[in-house]
Amino acid sequence: MARVLAADIGGTNCRLALFEDGQLVDRERLPTSGPSFAAATAPWLAGRGLDAAGVAVAGPVRSGRAALTNHPWAFDESSLARALGAPTVLLNDFAAAVRGVPELRAGSWHHLAGPLPDRKATLVAVGPGTGLGQAALVATSHGWLTLPSEAGHMDLAPGTHEDLDLWRTLAGLHGHVSWERVLSGPGLLALYAARSASDADAPTLDQPAHVTASALPAARAAVDDFARLLGAFAGNAALSMLPSGGVWLCGGIVPRILDRLDSTIRAFHAKGRLSETVQRVPLCAVVDDDLGLRGAAAAARSALS
Repeated sequence: MARVLAADIGGTNCRLALFEDGQLVDRERLPTSGPSFAAATAPWLAGRGLDAAGVAVAGPVRSGRAALTNHPWAFDESSLARALGAPTVLLNDFAAAVRGVPELRAGSWHHLAGPLPDRKATLVAVGPGTGLGQAALVATSHGWLTLPSEAGHMDLAPGTHEDLDLWRTLAGLHGHVSWERVLSGPGLLALYAARSASDADAPTLDQPAHVTASALPAARAAVDDFARLLGAFAGNAALSMLPSGGVWLCGGIVPRILDRLDSTIRAFHAKGRLSETVQRVPLCAVVDDDLGLRGAAAAARSALS
């Protein structure tokens, strides 16, 4: 029986899960505090006896080393393996998310458009959350190959006159305007601010969840803008890879707006002369909160083979 640790580490919390023979059997959430990840998790892991570990971190990973973007913890794959007493894979948190897509079970995702995805073929994951992530998972004869990216920081392409007005506003604030400026938690707040700017009585909403839950006309319009822009960005991802395994929408915002994704599908397909091509690419939405943990566990199991 293979016992695998999966960790998803952010600047505030560490989400931990133990998998035995691929099944999640225990989990924990710990604060990201103390001198190191190994020290913080040692009491919970005491006596468990790991066979492998997958550690996903909210920051870039280069040559087996990483540091959290918003916390002083640093990571080294070799040092982690010694501390945990098991082969360890260190990976970026969105690389873990895309690796988790093939691990999804029935009921943890929704098919939105196009043919059903080939679950053994190349796929792309797009994830609006604190930021905007995109990564590809390529099927090879040696298993899955993860291709990370910084596509969320590509230039925002306005598709309507309202988008152009929004771009001008954001350019005045930030200079460079990326897709992440509108497709993220802060981006949703920016969309609401733009929609409510002409209403002096509009309340301030300072949490993305407040916008998605609100019945205010400006909030509903902001969510519709978000959904449409998400479809446009996902359609670009479809054109870049033509993945028969699909484009998968993930992240914390997507499950909260599942009933508002009609405009996502329309924008996904609205690619001019290539619209018919994109219609042949599956579009899916993930509703599994453990996607990153499942991906980290899958990466860890690969270290055993």
